[in-house]
Amino acid sequence: MKRTLLCLAVTLSLGACSSITKGTGEIEPIRDQKLSSSFVGDGVKIETNCSWYNINKSNCQIIAIEATGTTATNGNSANNLRTGLIRAGDIARANVSHFIKEDISSTRVTNTLAKNIEKANDRMKSRTLTGDTVEMSDKEAEKDTNFAIRENSNDTAHQLTQTVRVNSQNILRGFKVIKQEKVGDQEVAVTIRWDLDSGRAANELRRRMGN
Repeated sequence: MKRTLLCLAVTLSLGACSSITKGTGEIEPIRDQKLSSSFVGDGVKIETNCSWYNINKSNCQIIAIEATGTTATNGNSANNLRTGLIRAGDIARANVSHFIKEDISSTRVTNTLAKNIEKANDRMKSRTLTGDTVEMSDKEAEKDTNFAIRENSNDTAHQLTQTVRVNSQNILRGFKVIKQEKVGDQEVAVTIRWDLDSGRAANELRRRMGN
């Protein structure tokens, strides 16, 4: 009777283990997670108006510039959303500045660390003269005779450091925000635009205000 109950308990236990499944809302292990591919890249779009009769397009006029900046909100609260939109707008303006002009500097430094250790241990049991012929029997060769130990250790390490600096500084006038949108689960995008009308309005306001 006891044997029957024990087998039944083991059977029920194994059945319960095999029926365990991943519940709703559970987070999968880190080793099974994949990098998200839904991010939207930043970019700058230029709109031009060219004369149809000009083949080399040298008379093209820039009539509008649009730039998009994206950033992660790191959360879904209203405060994170507002902060993310401000950061995305600043990134869009920075994209325009980097498109106009960039100062790039690159430095590369290699450091070599080398350590050389050499040890010598000579043990002489009998004198031998240089140039003399040394003869010994098989039994003498089996004995502890003259020997020398040489050890040489080299430890070399190379350290490479490369630094790339990108700097851009410009004054942007007449750019306005035309779109704020959610492009991912926790990612927002802001698009800014400059055109001839907004450029003229900015210049007129600057002239009237004495700036």
